[in-house]
Amino acid sequence: MAAAAALAVAAPSPVPLQSVAAQATAAGSTGADSSSLAVLAAASDPAFVTQPQPQTVPDGGSVTFSVDFPGALHYTWFRTDAEGSVPIPNSNAPSYTFTADHSDNGATYSVRVFDRNAAQHRSDEARLTVTPVAASIAEPPHDTSVLAHHRARFTVTAAGTGPFSYQWQRQADGQGTWSDIAGATSDTHSFKSAPGDNGARYRAVVDNDHGPSTTSAPATLSVISGGGSLEPVERASLEWGVNNIYQGGNPANADCNFFSAGTQQEFRAQKGDVRIIHRATDGSAHGISNATKCIPSSQAQLNQRALFTNGTGTANSATGEATIEWKGAFTANAYAGMVTWYLEDPTLTIAEDGTGRLTATSGGTGSSRDNPGETEPVPPRGVTVATFSEVRLNTTAGPDGGVQISPEFSGVDYFPLTDGVRSTTSAIPTEVKEAVPDWGSWPESFVDFQYETGLSSYWHTSGLGADPDKPPFDLTVLFNSAPDVKNVPVILANPSTTGTAPYVEGRDLSITADIDGEADLQWQRSGSAAGAWTDVEGAREETLTIPNLGSSWNNNRVRIVATNSEGEAVSGALTVTTAPYSVPTFSQPPRDLLAVQGTKAVVPFRVTGNPPVDSKKIVLERSDDQGASWQRWSGAEYSEPLAGQKQQFAIASIPRSADGTLARVVAVNVEGTETVSDPFSVRVFRSTGKPQLVVVPDAPVDPDATTKLTVLGAGFDVPDWASPTLTYSLDVGLFDAEVWQPGRTGTRNWIATSPDSVSGQIHHGVMQQSGGAFTIGLTVPAGRLVPGHRYGVGAFLRLTDITNWQDTFDNRSLDAWSAVPLTTDPDSSENEQTITATVPEQAGEFTWTIDASDRAVTMTDAVNKGAYLQSTGDLKPVKVTDTRAAAPAWSISGQAGDFTGGLSGKYLGWTPAVLTDGAGAHAGTPVAPGIDTGDGLTASATLGSATAGHTKGTGTLGAALDLRVPGTTEPGTYTTTLTLTALS
Repeated sequence: MAAAAALAVAAPSPVPLQSVAAQATAAGSTGADSSSLAVLAAASDPAFVTQPQPQTVPDGGSVTFSVDFPGALHYTWFRTDAEGSVPIPNSNAPSYTFTADHSDNGATYSVRVFDRNAAQHRSDEARLTVTPVAASIAEPPHDTSVLAHHRARFTVTAAGTGPFSYQWQRQADGQGTWSDIAGATSDTHSFKSAPGDNGARYRAVVDNDHGPSTTSAPATLSVISGGGSLEPVERASLEWGVNNIYQGGNPANADCNFFSAGTQQEFRAQKGDVRIIHRATDGSAHGISNATKCIPSSQAQLNQRALFTNGTGTANSATGEATIEWKGAFTANAYAGMVTWYLEDPTLTIAEDGTGRLTATSGGTGSSRDNPGETEPVPPRGVTVATFSEVRLNTTAGPDGGVQISPEFSGVDYFPLTDGVRSTTSAIPTEVKEAVPDWGSWPESFVDFQYETGLSSYWHTSGLGADPDKPPFDLTVLFNSAPDVKNVPVILANPSTTGTAPYVEGRDLSITADIDGEADLQWQRSGSAAGAWTDVEGAREETLTIPNLGSSWNNNRVRIVATNSEGEAVSGALTVTTAPYSVPTFSQPPRDLLAVQGTKAVVPFRVTGNPPVDSKKIVLERSDDQGASWQRWSGAEYSEPLAGQKQQFAIASIPRSADGTLARVVAVNVEGTETVSDPFSVRVFRSTGKPQLVVVPDAPVDPDATTKLTVLGAGFDVPDWASPTLTYSLDVGLFDAEVWQPGRTGTRNWIATSPDSVSGQIHHGVMQQSGGAFTIGLTVPAGRLVPGHRYGVGAFLRLTDITNWQDTFDNRSLDAWSAVPLTTDPDSSENEQTITATVPEQAGEFTWTIDASDRAVTMTDAVNKGAYLQSTGDLKPVKVTDTRAAAPAWSISGQAGDFTGGLSGKYLGWTPAVLTDGAGAHAGTPVAPGIDTGDGLTASATLGSATAGHTKGTGTLGAALDLRVPGTTEPGTYTTTLTLTALS
């Protein structure tokens, strides 16, 4: 076990360190760029008649640097600051003129010149000093007029040296004192107006710490109350895209969170008064089809919207006050339709003061509580979908008017329901609120509903990557009209082919799409999903024929563009992959099959070819007469491989009668060409009906040679989780019989384990899925086996506490052993039998642990002690448990390596201590830091120990750490590893 210790050394420098790990300034340094200073002190090049001269200008002033170099062929000016020296674009003349900014202060400018002989010369560096300019007002706020309850906006433009600070002030009724407006500290002050704001004046105080602050001229706000009246509406429209989570597109028209008109999951472009549209890059609305529902309208974005029309109610186009109802529904299909929810019959209510809400009936599907892999209906209920405190009049809506609404999200909290009881703990953790200033949530009843669908935290801030996409989109409402929707061509079917990819090179390939109605067609191709797309010459029909398909088409995308008078529709893209013709071949043939009777036997292989093998014509055959005749292996099931894996046949429960048979795989490609694998043998071992291990080959192992073994296991019914935090798994390894035998406590002191396991461990889920059987490889390393010792492959249960990842090996129910004989073993007589008896270890165990979740020690910042810098800290507690009956002696020691950055580990010392008595623990001897003499903790030192015969129990050890480093140590962060070792 190891623990990390970190030390931060701060330099006695007036320059603050931005990061102790990334920056360290030597003691007494000013932090200046020494390389720049060296350049300034360099001797001047005598070829320059005139060198650039230092300049001082005010912020925003014009500055010119110039040189005189007779016979110069080319000039390039350079700017140098703390970040380095860079060439200035378009600076190829004897002089360079520009407008100085305060960020240029302290930079130096030089020019590099090539003479007639192509030799390079560099001028002196000329320093630029830019003096700051006090803040002034370039443009004051202007008088403005707004409707009551609508947003007022004032802006001020400052001049001088930035950055600027702002404070807006208000004067009521144009007289009296000026008062600061809380939170109004940017160049723009925007707020929802009220009738009482009429006649108020607003001004901004601007400062930049380079002179006295300045105050803008005031601007007067006129608030107009009333106007218009509620009028009946019969053709209102509501357009909405939910949020950005529902806008990700896919050029292949698949796997997107698509909308559908109606309450069903299947796509419908229109149902009743609801239509699904996409907004194009120019803002126009287009109809879509099932074949184009996932195709992006702009870059990777769908820009999909649900459009409700023919809404009825009343509205005041002058103020935005309204109550409107729509009939119909749209469904949002999350995870490409795996989770669906809908909104039906929405109602919009806007009060005279601009506040309001959108309500609707919501229903859908969610994961079953009994079976999370299945879905079940979520009962419909009324929900509040959006709330808002103001609206914006839509100035482009025409005489009938309309509004744009930004639903509330930021600052809205959510407290989830648990078994019908509202929690008092927010679903948005405090640390997330601190890290995400715009944290928020959708309305409570809507989020309650979404928790039942399983989409839960997609509707409030969670601190995860999707947070920026969660706030709601604006609602667009037209009071008595609807947006124009262009009826572009309808693509009924995206490009497809009857062939199977990869398509055979040298043959003709036909790709077909289906377009409804009259339209001009054009096929296009691209070497990338992102474009650019080019027209395929002459390809203007629904079928694209590529004669004599060549490799130049490999990994190209093809699509069809259909155009009519309303606009264009673009199909999904088909990827064309090509490869030369090849007959079906077993690139990885099946190997001899080994299995235990009644277990699942798997035959892996890989057969390839182009055109590909027909998966319906791959057969596993067996022969019971050594290959004289063959028949299909009844019950053998074929499965297609996952990415990167092999094809395989599986025999659910292989019978003992299959032992000694032969088997082979027959495969046929889609054109009827057949290939047959070489026969392989089948060996089925008799089941014992209890945990058993079989090692193949069963011949003796030469201890001086590397030997590969196959280990079969059966009957290992690993128990279910002992508790929600305790899980069983199976350990398998090669052991010396003196180290482990069945009946003894399990141990990790193996000789070898299988690379098919996790350091000897086969996890609970794997064992359950396999029905308690496994087949793994195991390599016996040369020179590790000692003649005269007995060895075998052993298996036993491991119990892991996932709260601290501590393991115990006390359950003996699945102990198993299979002897591995050596070639050096004496020959045995035919009349002899080997009988193995196991004497269990004494009861109890000796363990020591460090909290797996907390092994990092961060020490205090170093303090200057004159002759050295000192940092202190505490070792993380080490828990020792000893319940062994004989109570043998034990000890735990520690040893430190050198710190990163070349700092010796000898400077670290400790004073051990017993934190809690138990297990006979005694503290080790203190070790002084090796600042003057000694090796410190680079030499192994005892943390704690106990003598033989000590009392049983549990104790805790600790140590006060003491680091003393030379006073000349460079500032920075230093880390070492302290390794603890237990002996008993």
